[in-house]
Amino acid sequence: MENRYPTLSQHKIPHEIRMTDALVGHLMRIAETKPFLDEYLGTPQEVKLLRKAKVRAITYSNQIEGNTLGESEVTAVLQGKRVAGSAKDIKEVQNYHEALDYIEQLAEDTRPLKVVDMCDIQKLITQGLIEERQCGRIRSIPVSIVNAGTGEILEECPQPHALKDLLNDLWRWLEDTKDSNPFTRVFAFHFIAVSIHPFADGNGRTVRLMQHLLLMLGGQRLARFVPSETAIMRGRDRYYSAIRQSRALGQLHPILEFLAECFANSAEEVVNDGRKLLRDSAGKTPEARHRKILAHAKRREQFSMHDVVEWLPDIPKRTLERDMAALVKKHALKAKGERKARIYSFAKGQR
Repeated sequence: MENRYPTLSQHKIPHEIRMTDALVGHLMRIAETKPFLDEYLGTPQEVKLLRKAKVRAITYSNQIEGNTLGESEVTAVLQGKRVAGSAKDIKEVQNYHEALDYIEQLAEDTRPLKVVDMCDIQKLITQGLIEERQCGRIRSIPVSIVNAGTGEILEECPQPHALKDLLNDLWRWLEDTKDSNPFTRVFAFHFIAVSIHPFADGNGRTVRLMQHLLLMLGGQRLARFVPSETAIMRGRDRYYSAIRQSRALGQLHPILEFLAECFANSAEEVVNDGRKLLRDSAGKTPEARHRKILAHAKRREQFSMHDVVEWLPDIPKRTLERDMAALVKKHALKAKGERKARIYSFAKGQR
């Protein structure tokens, strides 16, 4: 049988996807989050969740590489505020934000994804942070995979002269696997690309953005809401351990299981956040408030504005006054008396 990926094989970079029970279990967890994320987010809460996802992706993808800024500082940087942090950390946040916006543009493009697109992503991430000649270009120097938390060298990466053939193999592999499960495919891409380590710097961040992009190009809209970087950062040592284990075994399943678990954990967190937002907002729409007012009023012969304020103490009085005026206009309630001493009751036929 023809070896379609000779350079990957030569460098002992595993590329065959095998479904294990653990991997299938994590994929099922991801699938269970999709109905909520796909169908119920066409609401004002969608904007809040997308904003939160962006902040978390920027924060934790950079933290994996040693950045010290937290979510509140990242939010401040994005708002143009001054923060207590190094110029490098702030620049990394700004760069990643710009790269995420570029990813959204690429996701709308119908042309095939190319190696140069990955180079452009790396350029956005590293601009102003590394030598110009290594920015947006395949590296010309030898590098190692390093645990950013400990500084431990995990392994030496392929030499620069092999990178062109390795990337050709990777892109051929992407084409050959386009009908595979979209999650296992992008998680495998993540590992293979990290193993190739095509850039002098910014490989991890570039690959995590490529994972995000490939999921969206594969029709997985929920990727916009799921910053799996959050879970990867929490298990950063496990991340590097899974990379080492996959290389040692010559099998993808350790890293696929880890990345799928991270995505599932993050997706479930987003669903919980979304449900909480929906619960918190459930009583804050005009329709919901009107129903509550009428439910209370139904048990009273008559009542005042003071009573309404007591029924809904978390709602501003001016908002409730507008609600009462609307209910009177719709003839759901009757009102009599001067404004400050107005008395309300159910309109005839409402009980």
